[in-house]
Amino acid sequence: MYRQIVVPLDGSQFAESALPLALALSRTTGARVHLVSVIEPVPTVAFEDWGPAAEKWTREYLARLARGFEDRAGGEISTAVIRGPIVEGIQEEVARMDADLVVMASHGRGAISRFWLGSVADRFVRHADRPVLVVKPDEGEESAAEGPASFDNLLVPLDGSDLSESALTHATAFGELFGSSYHLTRVVAAPQLSYAGEMNPSLLEEFRQQAGAYLEAHAERLRDRGLRVTTSVTISPQSGWAILQEAEAVDCDGIVMATHGRTGLKRALLGSTADKVLRGTRLPLLLYRPTA
Repeated sequence: MYRQIVVPLDGSQFAESALPLALALSRTTGARVHLVSVIEPVPTVAFEDWGPAAEKWTREYLARLARGFEDRAGGEISTAVIRGPIVEGIQEEVARMDADLVVMASHGRGAISRFWLGSVADRFVRHADRPVLVVKPDEGEESAAEGPASFDNLLVPLDGSDLSESALTHATAFGELFGSSYHLTRVVAAPQLSYAGEMNPSLLEEFRQQAGAYLEAHAERLRDRGLRVTTSVTISPQSGWAILQEAEAVDCDGIVMATHGRTGLKRALLGSTADKVLRGTRLPLLLYRPTA
């Protein structure tokens, strides 16, 4: 499934935390790993002197990484240094490479590329037209020295919409590379179940059963393919918080979800919810933004 994997880097070890996973995927699939760094021009006369030095340092930095990790990839490691706005620059390079996947740390800041801020991954995900695997290492983690995490169990939140269900394709394609099991979960928003300020127990149970049947229908289709699947329904007014709690409860190793979607009741779930999960989880998060 993966032929071209793009890894944005900014010169920091934190950003390099994306490399082990990208290399592991390359070894499994034979994909090319394309390392890219963006130099954002500074609107001052000083950039005429600083710019060429920054570009030279960045090219040498990426070349060192490519040489150092070439025996850990299953395909070619290529590099590119581009100038321009960071998010737009990454988008253009991803499109040029026709990448199947982008693997990136949620933030990082290098000594030279000092304009890479923590919001880069957040902003990129909002506009990405292909899957993005976001890695969120602990501060100070020696990323390149560590092996990739296992993905024994993947959490896939669904909300009843076709858009949210589109994440299942990416979840199973990714999980099959690691022999993963899958846990499908749905959050039922408690406020929509209240009546005159009181929770209606019978309505609550009805919604729980409907949500459970919906998940089991998807689970059975995956089980028919020989995949290991469990399900759960959570009642909570805070969808993002509930997903984070469920991820901890089932001891999952990663989360896969669409970046937006709407339930049958037209309540937004996987838009703002994905933002909350992205900010709140320490797990690798595979995000997919449907273009339709």
